[in-house]
Amino acid sequence: MAGIGFQLKALYEQSSFIGKLRAYGYSTITAVGPMLLSIILITCSKEWLMHLHVPSGDVNLFMAAIQYAFVFSQLLTGGFVFIISRYVADQTFMKKEENVLSSMYGTIGIVVFLGLIASVLFYWTSPLPLLFKLLSYLFFTELNIIWILSMYVSALKDYKKIVKSYLIGVIIAGISIWVMTEVFYYTNVNAMLFCLVLGFFCIMMLLMHDIAKYFQVNNKRYFQFLVYLEKHPALFLIGVFYYFGLYGHNLAVWLGERKIIVGDTFVMAPSYDTPVFYAYLSIMPALILFMVTVETTFYDSYKKYYGRILNGYPLEDIENAKHEMFRVLKHEILFLSQVQLLVTFIFLFIGVRFLPFLGMTQEQIDIFMIVVLGSWFLSLVITLFLILLYFDEKRAACWLIGTYAILSFLLTFISMKIFHHYGAGMFVASLVALIIGCRIFMNRLNEIDYTTFCSQPIVYRESVTKMERFFKV
Repeated sequence: MAGIGFQLKALYEQSSFIGKLRAYGYSTITAVGPMLLSIILITCSKEWLMHLHVPSGDVNLFMAAIQYAFVFSQLLTGGFVFIISRYVADQTFMKKEENVLSSMYGTIGIVVFLGLIASVLFYWTSPLPLLFKLLSYLFFTELNIIWILSMYVSALKDYKKIVKSYLIGVIIAGISIWVMTEVFYYTNVNAMLFCLVLGFFCIMMLLMHDIAKYFQVNNKRYFQFLVYLEKHPALFLIGVFYYFGLYGHNLAVWLGERKIIVGDTFVMAPSYDTPVFYAYLSIMPALILFMVTVETTFYDSYKKYYGRILNGYPLEDIENAKHEMFRVLKHEILFLSQVQLLVTFIFLFIGVRFLPFLGMTQEQIDIFMIVVLGSWFLSLVITLFLILLYFDEKRAACWLIGTYAILSFLLTFISMKIFHHYGAGMFVASLVALIIGCRIFMNRLNEIDYTTFCSQPIVYRESVTKMERFFKV
């Protein structure tokens, strides 16, 4: 998100209150705008189907296909997103932007191929109609491609393109839904799913057009980026663990007694998934604050510290810069935790007061409350995890996010099977991961001098990986 960060930094450095407000507004649009637009579109589509008196079984089938597409597309692409993010950043820094466009096509080719295999295996024994399977597969494939493209768009130094593409696609999907249902009277889930496929296809093509327009050279080294998969395997695992951590406790509940099977195909647990979805919305302020913090206030102190090292400043000046960086980091993390805690209390109040009007039972509200509290811990875990990546502590970040992902799944499964309690597994996993994360984070900061000055080889020798030798043949 470096290009976006430069624009946020310019806005945030303005002395006026309006300038800072705009910085937070732009970070909000960038961090959660695309996902929020998608959520609004899906929610409105569901409500429209219910307004048209479509049978509840068909509505559940529609929502199951959408949920599976979103969850498993992120699980499939998560590892590649983290790998390609590092690859694009390095190629841009080394002025080798001719490698970027080809890597995009290569990554898309791989995830589409893997998605096709996964879809065929998943739908092979499903009794659902062929047309529904095809539309569901197309929507799943579009999401796979969009998650990859969104990472490339962040390198364009223009945050507006992301939101603009999503906004156009959402509008097209909305208009298509109205035309399909009100003009042609196709009031079924296939028609609704077709409109979503059309809208997200527009998003995909707009994003791809913007990327191809910016990175105009294609050297046709489509799979050269796989070298980074061998060089930085921890990044791939980080991506897998990150998204598995977000959805792992849902998957655990899907294996329990609360599961329902929709269309003899999709396994879900709406009684758990729905309150968790609303609870996860409470994490959005933390993502927004983190973006502004890292790209503005913290980045200045970070750059100053390493700049003094690279430019051979006296040790005292380097130490002063380090202590200043630590002070800023401590202040910003404390500020983020306080704001997120306030947001947590607001969500708890809103949940108790208004969720009953959405038809939620007391048990679902209890799940919502405990997951909201767990999300406060999780937001801090994600903050520490991302800062560790900022210091290139890939192994530490992988250990932290992997611990949470595994604990979240296992503790949810155990608490569900033994204690018949839902939400506690995610809460405890977040708390334990935060304790571990704080310990890892403090150790890495205390060892920053050793990491910076002593962990590097005295004589650097460029290693050639097997993948590099393969592509040179």
